[in-house]
Amino acid sequence: MMEIHYNPAIDLDSRPHASQTGRSRNIEVEFQHLLAVMEQYAFRHGEGIAGEQQFYIYDYPPERHLEVEEHIPRLIKALQTMQPQQPGDYAPQVRRVDLYDIVLGILRKRGILEKVLKVEPRYHTVVSSNSSQDKFLSMLDSILGADTKQLPEAVRQAGDNADILFITGVGAVYPYVRAHTLLNTLQGLVDGKPVVLFYPGTFQTSATVGSTLTLFGCLQSDNYYRAMRIRYLDVPGETPNQAR
Repeated sequence: MMEIHYNPAIDLDSRPHASQTGRSRNIEVEFQHLLAVMEQYAFRHGEGIAGEQQFYIYDYPPERHLEVEEHIPRLIKALQTMQPQQPGDYAPQVRRVDLYDIVLGILRKRGILEKVLKVEPRYHTVVSSNSSQDKFLSMLDSILGADTKQLPEAVRQAGDNADILFITGVGAVYPYVRAHTLLNTLQGLVDGKPVVLFYPGTFQTSATVGSTLTLFGCLQSDNYYRAMRIRYLDVPGETPNQAR
């Protein structure tokens, strides 16, 4: 049976920073690679990852966000209409969960969306990514922070019947929802399926500082080591590095 393999050797300090390579990245080719990866039975059933959680990150240059947004629904359609490559396989159901939509849904369900919008101007006496300084952010943190139960549970429910779960909207919910915290809370909550986070920034593995997520390629980095960079998964028969 064909397997896909992660090649961490190219995910080191020696690799050029995303800000240097963002303009030359070929998003079309990268999404062709994502399709080739996700079509594999081994990817969708967690083979070859030694029992690790099936968490993957597709990091991309923030300035290419609109281009990525155009490709995501095409990728979903291609996967859901794919022709299985081996007996017993099937076209997967892919569910896209947008964190901003999830946040609005939680606020509406609690009946506080209008109240939150109304108090925002008054609470924003200081605008900061630090919740101890920004009263409005502090309020959102207490309601929606990814370390509370509501948000991860809503994500889990949204992806219940999916074979692959896409998570988008990371930039729209920063800083009251942070990607690394959300992924940590989803650990053990979303099982048995690949979870792919589309991340407008950089996800780098370094021999000196470990694995870090840097939103928009410029904000303070967050440590996160449990996910794999999906661009660096090798597919049998594909030319090495053609999507990188």
